[in-house]
Amino acid sequence: MKTFPLAVGLALLAGCATSPVPLNEAEQAPASRVTGYQADLSGGGQIIVTRDSGFPGGGCYATVFINGEPVARLSPKEKAYFNVPAGEWMVGAALEGKALCGLNAERLEAEALIKPGQTKRYRIYTSADGDVSVKPATF
Repeated sequence: MKTFPLAVGLALLAGCATSPVPLNEAEQAPASRVTGYQADLSGGGQIIVTRDSGFPGGGCYATVFINGEPVARLSPKEKAYFNVPAGEWMVGAALEGKALCGLNAERLEAEALIKPGQTKRYRIYTSADGDVSVKPATF
């Protein structure tokens, strides 16, 4: 009989999706977990990736990819900045780890067209189904 309330509680939690985090409220990811595109660059632009807050996938790092290369590992409510040359880029994300963390798609991506001096923001979002995606953001 005690398992019924537990099952109902887990079912309610599983139905939640993550929530966006405004850029000014997100914490900068530690430098030890941001490994690519950190050098200053003239004539390029910037890609900012912020990970949502929330329960789905919260115990896993989200690996950020730029053009298929892993460049950061973010916890919920963290952000990272990437300095890239102007041009077309693919920004991707996937949850990493064992157990439930490893059950998602290998990597989902979104396109970024960066002009000189331009900054584009993206968020790592986890749906109620547990699927991770990268979406453009304005906050």
